Amino acid sequence: VLSKFGFKDYEINLSTRPEKAIGSDEIWDLSTSALKEALARKGWDYSVDEGGGAFYGPKIDLKIKDALGRKWQCSTVQCDFNLPQRFELEYVSSDGSKQQPIMIHRAIFGSVERFFGILVENYAGDFPLWFAPEQLRLLPINDDVVPYCNKVAKEMRLKGFRVEVDSNAERLQKKIRNSELEKVPLTAVVGNSEVEKNELAIRARRVGDLGAFPVDEVITKLQKAVDDNLLFQDV
Repeated sequence: VLSKFGFKDYEINLSTRPEKAIGSDEIWDLSTSALKEALARKGWDYSVDEGGGAFYGPKIDLKIKDALGRKWQCSTVQCDFNLPQRFELEYVSSDGSKQQPIMIHRAIFGSVERFFGILVENYAGDFPLWFAPEQLRLLPINDDVVPYCNKVAKEMRLKGFRVEVDSNAERLQKKIRNSELEKVPLTAVVGNSEVEKNELAIRARRVGDLGAFPVDEVITKLQKAVDDNLLFQDV
């Protein structure tokens, strides 16, 4: 999941029993061995953080590195002996005896709010197309083409894309510059020619003009780029 957001460099720790802990030695050994086996099955290298576990069970910690080389703890897989005891949870084993389960809970992103903060800093706000807050901005060159822009934007929004129309009375070059500075991945310049041909003249951030495409083709390419986490120009 984290690799989908562009985090490829990470480290994994297995945190073991601290000095003050609940649960028997047997259950700690069993749980720690189970986590080791899970890591081995994934083929992941890891470091052992001796005594770094919670008082109620061992855990696997995953720390990611951002673009500045800083480490952030995000995902955890935590064994929990405490809650099954407190809630007196039981199950019937294969031999008919009642046993207390070990609870496993996990956090994929850690704190979601903190994870989004990490994302903003990692990308410096220049997000990939697939999860950019605004994926495409339409720039009408005159008032006559604004209704066409609004119609295209509505059609794209219904398909799940995040599209805005900049109908401010400013020069086209300033609108393009604003879109670049605000880190919108794609911009479409729309004039009378585009309206007549039912097209959009697409510009990619930091690349420039990509050419004019029929609206249906733009939608198809945009969907492919979003689904596969690609640049629009690479579709």
